[in-house]
Formats: sequence, C-alpha cells, structure tokens
Amino acid sequence: MQIKNMSYIIALAECQTLSGAGKRLGISQPTLSVFLSDLEQELGMDLFIRDKKKLLLTPAGRIYLDAARRILATQERTLQSIRQLGTAAPVEIRIGVTPLRGSEIASKIFSRFSSRYPHVRLRLMDGYMSHLRKMVLDGTCSFSLGTCFDTESPEFDYITLFREEVVIVVPSFHPLALRCTDTHGDPTKRLPQAEPLELSDSPFILMTPGTSIRKISDYIFAQAGFTPTVVYESGNNTVVQNMVRGGSGIGFQPRSLTRLNDPDIAYLSLSPRVFLDLCIILKKGTVLTESERYFIYLMMLNDIGDPYYTPDFNEAARAIWNEFHTE
Repeated sequence: MQIKNMSYIIALAECQTLSGAGKRLGISQPTLSVFLSDLEQELGMDLFIRDKKKLLLTPAGRIYLDAARRILATQERTLQSIRQLGTAAPVEIRIGVTPLRGSEIASKIFSRFSSRYPHVRLRLMDGYMSHLRKMVLDGTCSFSLGTCFDTESPEFDYITLFREEVVIVVPSFHPLALRCTDTHGDPTKRLPQAEPLELSDSPFILMTPGTSIRKISDYIFAQAGFTPTVVYESGNNTVVQNMVRGGSGIGFQPRSLTRLNDPDIAYLSLSPRVFLDLCIILKKGTVLTESERYFIYLMMLNDIGDPYYTPDFNEAARAIWNEFHTE
C-alpha cells in the first residue's frame, strides 16, 4: 500500500465520482480510472461498485479505506512530532478577512494548517475591504483575503485565485423577476440576463464606496451612461440583500450569495456578464513565508471545487499550488 494509493482511495470514497476525486487531487479522470483498475486487479477484488454515476464502497473497499485513513493519520502525527523538534519560538500570522469569510476559513482550514505548523499562530482580523487594505498598508496584517476588480496598483500586489460572477438581485415583484422561472437552486445554471440600461429606472441599494462590488457597480453605470438613483448604501452584502428582499430597491451581489429558492428575491446576470477576482492582497514587494504560502494553498484547495468559483490563478498563485500540491 503506497501513500499515494491511500490519498486516491480516500478522495474516491468521499467524492464518489472519478471526476470529483480527480478535481480534488489535481489529476485527470482517465489517470484516476487506470489507477483504480490496476489496484483492483492487483488486489484481486473490487473496491468500489459502479452504481450509475456513483462509486460505492464494497466490503473490501471499506477495509482498505479504514486502513488508509489510519496510516495517513499516523504519518501526519509522525511528521508533526519531527517538525516540533526543530521549531523555534511561536510566530504569528495576521490575516485580514471579511467577517463571513473569516468564519468559513477558521472552520475549514485551521485544523490542517495547525497540524503542519503547530507553532505558528493564526490570527484572523475582521474588516470590510477598505479597512483590510489599510491594515495591509500599515503592516497590521501580513496579507488580506479579499476581492478586486482591478489588479493594477502602485501600493499592492495581488495573487488572483478565482473568478466569481457579479449578479443583479431584484425583489420578486420587479418586472425583471418574471424572467427568472427555471433556476431550481442549481448554482451551475446560467441565469437570465438583463442589459444595464434596463436597470436605469430602478432605485438602487449599493455597497459603500471602496468595496469591490461598488467599484464594479460604478463601472457598470459609467459604461451604460446613466446615473443611478441610490436610496441606501451599506458595507455589508447581507444588508443589501435584505433591503432588496424588503422591496427598497435593486442591487448587485456575488453569485455565491444567491438564494435561488428564496420566494422574495430573484437574480439575473448582466449582459455582458461581469466578474470579480477572489485574491490575496499584499503590500507591494512582500515576500511570503512558507507557512503563509501553505495557508494560501489550503484556501485554494478548499475552494477549487466550489461551483460558484472559476480558477483564475496568476503566476504567483500557480507557483504556490505547484509548491505544495506535488508533495
């Protein structure tokens, strides 16, 4: 039993499809299919039942999976113990995050990061985008997770990770909501579209100046050639969505915040579609430590299967992915 085999079997068991496991592992579906066939032939029995589009564990598969998890856990504990022998005094990484993003990261990434770097403390510092940029500039945090619409800056370097669509959110009684009749909560389904000029007569609930969504909003208005009627501004996406739900106006939201089965609101894509970048924001010239790069890698690994995100790695992001994903 090789270590690589164990990680492959765990991914297949948890994803239940060759395509899902291949995406998680960063290898092609045919390569994974050949691996599984070769392993089952070597063992002389099937580890999975092919049930329509799903892979279901056989009794032999469950035994193999249990052993794989125990062996990998033993390996990780051994490596952790070795690392602790040569670890200096604890260090702290301060990372700027938005409130929602911060709670997600703490729950999904913290354990794996701490297993590799037990003497590195993560400190997540909450704030909205304008405040996060200030913390990066004054050195309060090492870097910030955030969004951006333009990655050209004399003050910041950006590591771009994923693209996410920005969509229009309207109350259910709005005329444009009549186009939204067949979404069924599927995050991969294309939304009906609307031209920016079709929005010009509606009042707007906008994000505050300085946020990435507001920069995109202002760009849309400038390109369409109209000045919007703004009835309220907020730095919180949830506030914007709730005010739209209450019928106060329309607004713009990241696609990941859509609630397609909500009876009180509806979503549309812009024509042409508009995207923002999910990125790491650093002070110009910053050189990341290994532990900081590993944290970013774990973020990429966690988000790569998200149906709302499209990978958009720039050169710096690809270097981080290749550094750790080949281990």
